[in-house]
Amino acid sequence: MKALIGALTLAAVATGMTLRIAPAGAQDYPTRPITVVIPTTAGTAADIAARTLAPRLGPILGKPLVVENRTGASGNIGVASVAKAPPDGHTILLTASTLAVTPALFKDLGWDPEKDLQPVARMAVVTFVLLVHPSVRAGNVRELVALAKQQPGVLNFGSPGTGTPHQLLMELFKQVAGINITHIPYKGTAPAMTDLMGGRVETAFFPVHISAQLAKAGKLRMIASVGDRRTPWTPELPTLNEQGASGVNADTWIGMFAPRGTAPAIVNRLSQEVLALIGLPEIRETFFQQGIITAPGGPDELSALLKSDIELYRRIVAQAKITVE
Repeated sequence: MKALIGALTLAAVATGMTLRIAPAGAQDYPTRPITVVIPTTAGTAADIAARTLAPRLGPILGKPLVVENRTGASGNIGVASVAKAPPDGHTILLTASTLAVTPALFKDLGWDPEKDLQPVARMAVVTFVLLVHPSVRAGNVRELVALAKQQPGVLNFGSPGTGTPHQLLMELFKQVAGINITHIPYKGTAPAMTDLMGGRVETAFFPVHISAQLAKAGKLRMIASVGDRRTPWTPELPTLNEQGASGVNADTWIGMFAPRGTAPAIVNRLSQEVLALIGLPEIRETFFQQGIITAPGGPDELSALLKSDIELYRRIVAQAKITVE
């Protein structure tokens, strides 16, 4: 066997081929199409990532990937379907970091993200920016904080709904800055953004790729970005950290998970193939055009990130006294 592998390797080198040897235990995987569950609607970052990768990953694995949006109950229906699926690698989850929020919001999920899901790969992040309506007398974070302190509870911020990353970022910002701004939840991104542009709410956090276009048109004003570094879309925009609001670094990540108990060989193969794909220039560019930045990481990195975010969001939710109906 060693001689055969050696001969194949030499042949591959001689012909310029890339020899791919499947990990032990994964040689027969997959045996049928793989279902990729997205617990959010079409057009979200996780959905875009899945539909970008699926047509490329299928031929590599030898079976097609079927992307399904299983929405409802704040994404819990889709996640539960994967958590309870057979751990054979034929049902996988591709989701955003809202996965880390649900344990803080719901008491009886019927599943646990750490106990019932196996991290496969961290894929990307979506960066948010802090926005204000042009009528708000604040051109930076310091001025917005001062205005909020002058009028506690008078300013309003909008979000696509209770427990969304948009709300939790603002709650974290409020806690860091020591200010009181009233939350106005909407049923979706579109109405929340519409009311922000109309001045019916004064401020909000939204993804940078949506916000930058509206700010350029003069409909909104960006005053800070989230994260340790300025975004490639807005290099002129200082981060919250640069403006004194340090600690508001809760990026929205996108990751792949399998049911807990999936064979390590299958998890490792999926992880290796996904990370190889998102390293391709054309994939990075496709993501970039949709406001997504590739941020590759293996199972251990995603596991640590999930754990730390669960703890972070528990603190935010508890301090802000956020509840869902």
